[in-house]
Amino acid sequence: MSGTLSVTPRAIIVKANGAVRTYGDQNPVFDYTATGLVNGDTPTGALTASASQFSSIGSYAIGLGTLGNANHAIAYTAAGLTITPRLINVIANNVSRAATAANPLFSYTVAGGGLVNGDRLFGQLSSAADRFSAPGSYAIEQGSLAASANYSLSFVRGILTVTATSPTAKRDAICS
Repeated sequence: MSGTLSVTPRAIIVKANGAVRTYGDQNPVFDYTATGLVNGDTPTGALTASASQFSSIGSYAIGLGTLGNANHAIAYTAAGLTITPRLINVIANNVSRAATAANPLFSYTVAGGGLVNGDRLFGQLSSAADRFSAPGSYAIEQGSLAASANYSLSFVRGILTVTATSPTAKRDAICS
């Protein structure tokens, strides 16, 4: 007597492990646990997420992607990829000017994780000093300078030094 042997795929469970990364970074390689495998079998392929390095902060599902094995029927349990804000430090550059002169446009340096994906800061730095301020040192503050929600911004003040105008410069300014 002859018969037919049917081999059906073995049921396994694949559970994705959650992942966290910073805005602007590449996605990590997503890992998982698989139960029910026998004979040294392993799935091939990779888990995927819809997020890219350009994706904003938030949570994204990690999907089964191309992970599979013809000998197995996979029951999949998804997990999430959390994208967190990129840490940046904005450092106001120190500057000086003569008394009675207007404040210059204040500049800054971005340190830490740096800006990515072509992003820019918006707004301006400020100081309580104006053209009528006496000689001395004044803080350069964050003012309206801000970043998108994809960043966590810390700010380091700078110093605006207002220098006394020489009597000759004052006389020349009055005579001209």
